[in-house]
Amino acid sequence: MDAQKLPKERLELALRKKQFEQAFRLSYQEYLRKGYCSPHPSGMRTTIFNALPETVTFCFWRHETLLGTASLIPDSEMGLPMEKVYPQEIHDLRKKGRKLCEVSLLAINSSIISKGILPLYFAERLKTLYHLFKPILWYARNAIGHTDLCIAFNPAHKSLYTSLYFEQFGEERVYESVNGNPSIAMRLNFDNLGERSKKTFGIHKLFFGASLPMKKITELFRWNAQDFSYFFSEHSDVLKKAKPEQMDYLARLYPEIPIKQMAQKNGIVYGRDSMGKCA
Repeated sequence: MDAQKLPKERLELALRKKQFEQAFRLSYQEYLRKGYCSPHPSGMRTTIFNALPETVTFCFWRHETLLGTASLIPDSEMGLPMEKVYPQEIHDLRKKGRKLCEVSLLAINSSIISKGILPLYFAERLKTLYHLFKPILWYARNAIGHTDLCIAFNPAHKSLYTSLYFEQFGEERVYESVNGNPSIAMRLNFDNLGERSKKTFGIHKLFFGASLPMKKITELFRWNAQDFSYFFSEHSDVLKKAKPEQMDYLARLYPEIPIKQMAQKNGIVYGRDSMGKCA
């Protein structure tokens, strides 16, 4: 579609290298600003879970500016990112037959949204967050048939997620992968969510006012060897830090990509001046 004909604001799934790079750079920018990570030469934040073929990266745009992004990670043999901090809680949900997925790398573009008076700032942040969560919910619930949307975040944001019908299922703990900041675990149980959300008309209309059919990401996108290497080897230490069982799983998922050889390459091309690590 011609750029001039694009809607002013739109939600897209990342399918191209440029979209992924902008999303990963925004996540890094916002995590660094909040102290959730340390400076990293790549200027991007990626995780090994982003390498999975089922992971979806959502992007909310205003014209050509990325306002917000989030990754949705379905449960797999690799588990979920938050399982490192909440292993028993995740295990208990699985034991009950729940099908879990997790929101990760959620970032709102503060360099754009922070401009203006304070009430508008909060309204813009909420609007961007809501524009991300509706497609995430529809994708998780309808496209892949999962039962629960999980997330770990700073306790300061609990009231916001409670307003979206998330319920806490894990106590406050230190989360090492966000520079040791505190986190709590919450989940959005999809059972009867349509009925339960009617208590709050605005939220019900947001989630269920209009249908949002979505295709599975595996029908639309799959990492090729060049881009896989770019994001997870050349411009990050994701593969170098991966556990053997994670490498074996990825190798089975991508038999056409020499993943283990990528992990053994020496030197990472970043092209940035900043130093340090971003977990």
